[in-house]
Amino acid sequence: MSFVENLSSPEKREKFLLVVAGILLFLVIVPTVYVYFGAESAKLSAQRSKLRTDLEKLEKETQNADEINKRLEKLASISLPPNESVAQSVYRNWLLDQASASGLREIKIDQGAISPFKEFYKKYTISLHARASLEQLATFLGRFQRTDHLQLIRSVSIRPLKESREMDVSLKVEALALRQAKPATTLTMRDKSNALSMEAERKMLKTIVDRALFSTYVPPSAQPQHADAPPPKVDFDQSPYCFVTAVVEVNDKPQVWVDLRTEAKKFKLYEGEMFRLDGVRCFVRKIDYDKVEFEAAGGRYTIKVGKSFAEYE
Repeated sequence: MSFVENLSSPEKREKFLLVVAGILLFLVIVPTVYVYFGAESAKLSAQRSKLRTDLEKLEKETQNADEINKRLEKLASISLPPNESVAQSVYRNWLLDQASASGLREIKIDQGAISPFKEFYKKYTISLHARASLEQLATFLGRFQRTDHLQLIRSVSIRPLKESREMDVSLKVEALALRQAKPATTLTMRDKSNALSMEAERKMLKTIVDRALFSTYVPPSAQPQHADAPPPKVDFDQSPYCFVTAVVEVNDKPQVWVDLRTEAKKFKLYEGEMFRLDGVRCFVRKIDYDKVEFEAAGGRYTIKVGKSFAEYE
């Protein structure tokens, strides 16, 4: 009996068609279901991986935030008070006390700019002017450096005084007040834990004081043992070849450019600084926009921009 004969009755054909339809449905649905659930599984796996990465990132950010908060709390304990008038008053008094205790004289403290609160802090800029010997200035700087506080000296300007061991000193100081700082009417100023011992500080101070600040450094082994030689005789042999070439402004400070052509040397000097011409120390005393006043061997000489040292006034 052939296969066709077996399907001759309607019942058998119906059963056969149902079997074929079931097989076709199975062949279509199973891959579809497999693809769908496989894609969903991969999607869930990717989401799980992303959530794990996001969680690790969040944990790290939380840890960093905790460390930052702890750091800010520590800095807040040595900050200026958040109240502006109180901060100005107590910090000015502290600077004045330190300068007076160090022996500085004719002290003048000017309140400079106050930046508005940024995200975390407010910055105060203060200028201090005084007269001091090198030892007194070094003592003040040591006191300032030892203090554990949110402060720094942004710039120092030193101008030697004629026939005196004292100098005119100008310092620009910056101090911070953190927003998190506790209200206070006094400053909690404490020495840093890594401060120098008193003996080491005395040795360092002696080294600084023994240094001829405004002359070329001479190593101790090369220093002469005899009394100081008389000041050199003024000699401007090179003066026709030494020119004031320009006056510029650098960081809001005037600067003079000097060209010593016989030695192919160029100097960029601020007020109070010096260079040597024929062995004579020439100090910059005052810089104007079109002329400069120098001091050499006890005399003062004004030289216009573009002129040589032989054309002084």
